[in-house]
Amino acid sequence: MSLSDRLRDISSLVLLIGLIGSVRIGVAQSIGDALPLAVPGFAVAPGVTALSRLHRDDLPAGIALPGFPPDVDVYPSLGAGIGGDSAPGAGQAASVVGQIQPAVRLDDAALGLVMYAGADLTRYGHDGAADSNDISAGAGMEIPLGPETLTLGAARVATQDSALGLTQSGGSAPFGVVVDAVRLAVRRPVGAFDVTARIAATQAGLSVIGGAVPPGFRARTSLTTGATIETADDAVLRWLVTGHVDVVRYRDAVAGAGFADGDDLALIAGVETEPAAVTRVRLLAGVVRQAFAAGTVRDVTSPVVSAGLGWAPDGLVSLELDVTRDAGLATTLGTPGTAVNTARLAIAEAYARNLLFTFGLDARSGVVANRTATEIDATVAAHLQLSRSLTIAPSLLVARRHDLPGSAPREARVMLLLIWSR
Repeated sequence: MSLSDRLRDISSLVLLIGLIGSVRIGVAQSIGDALPLAVPGFAVAPGVTALSRLHRDDLPAGIALPGFPPDVDVYPSLGAGIGGDSAPGAGQAASVVGQIQPAVRLDDAALGLVMYAGADLTRYGHDGAADSNDISAGAGMEIPLGPETLTLGAARVATQDSALGLTQSGGSAPFGVVVDAVRLAVRRPVGAFDVTARIAATQAGLSVIGGAVPPGFRARTSLTTGATIETADDAVLRWLVTGHVDVVRYRDAVAGAGFADGDDLALIAGVETEPAAVTRVRLLAGVVRQAFAAGTVRDVTSPVVSAGLGWAPDGLVSLELDVTRDAGLATTLGTPGTAVNTARLAIAEAYARNLLFTFGLDARSGVVANRTATEIDATVAAHLQLSRSLTIAPSLLVARRHDLPGSAPREARVMLLLIWSR
């Protein structure tokens, strides 16, 4: 997710956390990461939350649509940025970067509906091979049905990707990825517990950007079904047990690249504090059993774990730390049957109501093309709100990568964004 996407997330007054995906250990390839605001049905990775607590008078007011109920508000925004990138792609020279980022969000409080559509149009002055048109759109609803809650979500994301994760912190990536997803979940209280059943279908298609190495497959389709039992929301500590089954099929997989049709079964259990706590803790652990088509890749059982720590003593300070070891057929674009390790740190501190500084560190490692690849992104940014509608946001990204096909081993990107929102 680029910095500008995170800034659009900041402008959201209400953050709705989706049911589906929130109990999956993996965060490396959550389509919710690629959506710049929380859409019901899609999880949001841990990150800076302090900016979502700006004073109400500082938030975009939205536009009421003529002829629509008063509960329906539309929030348009337009971002424009310029900067420089030391390595738009592997073997490419430094270049000036320009970005245009239109977006619109619709909230219907009465229906529990959130809709979003946006684009990130990036152009490089030195080499147009790395130009990209990232487009994301999503819609989701939370529908109360007596004691039950039905959550529906659908999304389409066209973005850039490295082999270690669906989203980027703002750096260049060698693959174009188009992901379509639909999700459904039903949550029902049963005594002292909440029970959630869910089903999701996802298709990801890959293409090559800027002459990068071809990916190990051209398309992947997955069907996921699962259920979760957890203690009710009013408990200080919430215990949970969750399981899911993935059925994954590949199209145009490269022979010998390690991609093969298969299924996986996961069983995960753990404990977490309620989301609104000043200090938040999460500890989940379990196993994933991956089975592949006969004669392709050997079956494997992998331990998985996720630990998280959050601290938000007030609306102006926030810290999030997340460490994850994940496995599964639909985890990343890396080699199936292997684990992916992810660590994320996000810190925010405001020195005034309209000025906030953030620091983010995102590290991941996994097996790609039979080698252990690593990527570390560090981002420093500021968010200065000049008025209710105008924001200026400078940022610096520094990335280091090792054995990551198609990606530059070192990259630095500096950007200055001006964001108008209504």
